[in-house]
Amino acid sequence: MTTMTLTTTRRTAWPVGLGLGSAAGAALVVAGVWNALVQEHVTVSSPPMVGPQTPPLQTMQAQYRWYATTVPQERSATILGLIGVAGLVLLTVELRRRLRDAPVGRGACTAVQAAGTVWIVGALAAMGGHRSVALMATHDNPVQTVNVVAFTTDMTSDAFNAAAFVLLAVGMLGVATASYGGPRWRALTVLTGLLAAVVAYGYVASVDSVTTYELGLLAAVLQPIWLVWTGRLLDRSEPTD
Repeated sequence: MTTMTLTTTRRTAWPVGLGLGSAAGAALVVAGVWNALVQEHVTVSSPPMVGPQTPPLQTMQAQYRWYATTVPQERSATILGLIGVAGLVLLTVELRRRLRDAPVGRGACTAVQAAGTVWIVGALAAMGGHRSVALMATHDNPVQTVNVVAFTTDMTSDAFNAAAFVLLAVGMLGVATASYGGPRWRALTVLTGLLAAVVAYGYVASVDSVTTYELGLLAAVLQPIWLVWTGRLLDRSEPTD
């Protein structure tokens, strides 16, 4: 009589981690660089030059009509950012499963997911508000009304961004407390969290240089590296539940 022995192969990898991290990281790199180029008027025209004798309302009209020409690029960069942040949320969901024995790390992963969700909501609201500003500015609406809509949109967007980066900072620093990924990965996680805290300060204090350059460094360098590295770790490590 022949005896058959059945063997089972246990999956030790989450095979989409590196692909997802790479795609999300690439989207953030392009979004971060593109946003900085728009803010520095490299890929868009420079603001109109107006003389000191130009009436204030005419100056505002010229500024908002110029701003309307920058909105398409701003929107495209934001869409890429949405893709990257969505990838961050998805990777963190899987990372949370791996930190079963690290309650602080699991809670920190939830904070990162909340950060991504808050940023996505704020970005979508800002896209709608800025499109409204562009359409109103180019269709002969009262410039005072355009200014009110623009101011409200920007203040709301800054509030969402500040909250998102505070949550991201707390989440990343908390994730770094877990015994996962090795010391270099944890050091990168800490650095990412600290820079997120600086960006949050930039939004709270309305420091444009911080929300342009430090945000660009975070979005185009540190966070993409973290995403790719984390995706690779998730592919190689064993799920815990």
